[in-house]
Amino acid sequence: MKNAVIYARYSSYNQTEMSIEGQVAECRSDAEKNGLYIVHEYIDRAQSATSDRRPEFLHMVADSEWGNFEVILVYQLDRFARNMTDAGYYKKILAQNGVRVVSAKENIASDSSGVIQEGMLFTMGQWYSAQLSEKVTRGMRQRAAQFKYNGGNLTYGFAIDKDGHYILDKKTAPIVKEIFERTAAGEVGTEIMKDLNKRGIKTVRGNSFGKNSFQSILRNERYKGTYVYGDMKFPNAIPRIVSDELFDKVQEILGEKKIQRQDLQVLHLPQCA
Repeated sequence: MKNAVIYARYSSYNQTEMSIEGQVAECRSDAEKNGLYIVHEYIDRAQSATSDRRPEFLHMVADSEWGNFEVILVYQLDRFARNMTDAGYYKKILAQNGVRVVSAKENIASDSSGVIQEGMLFTMGQWYSAQLSEKVTRGMRQRAAQFKYNGGNLTYGFAIDKDGHYILDKKTAPIVKEIFERTAAGEVGTEIMKDLNKRGIKTVRGNSFGKNSFQSILRNERYKGTYVYGDMKFPNAIPRIVSDELFDKVQEILGEKKIQRQDLQVLHLPQCA
């Protein structure tokens, strides 16, 4: 009886893919039929096979060097990889370690014709992944054209209504306006941050304010009503928190401070002998 491991993966953006539990059940059933003893399961949740930034997958490849298993069992080959380049690269490493990849649901011949079958399956997986990516991108750009929230961290000061549109958050929008007004009035950023943190006001991630979170608010065009998504910008598309005049004044102040810091750096450069 050969030792085997199961590799299962699920992409968060594709809800039609078989669940992790379903993949594992199918693999275990196939292992029982073919006399394979499962010694471990490697599971990557919400990970795409188009990227090799899959922690459990990389862990499995590294573990193959120890010789504890001879077979990697997957529900279908597209769980392992969705392009020929990655598939070939990792299968070569595994083969050097005496490990082969087996599909539980795809009846791949063990002779030379199996090479053609695998090639076709990986090619189809790559095509499917590219097509899916195009659909997702197109859908997100369509949402952007409607000025709708497109995922990711929500911008501080805003909330999202049931239709996906930006609305002002009654609790945090006034904080954003306060930050802009105090900065425009000449108050030092570190003092503003210190006061916000003393009052227990948190960032969008629930942390205390720091330089990066503070600066990102002052630079964010959304606060003057501009919808931003990638290379797309739509002025006056979402509710504004500050006026154009206030936003521009703060940018001018930030620009002046940047020049001052650069001048100080020049002054403190070591003198050449």
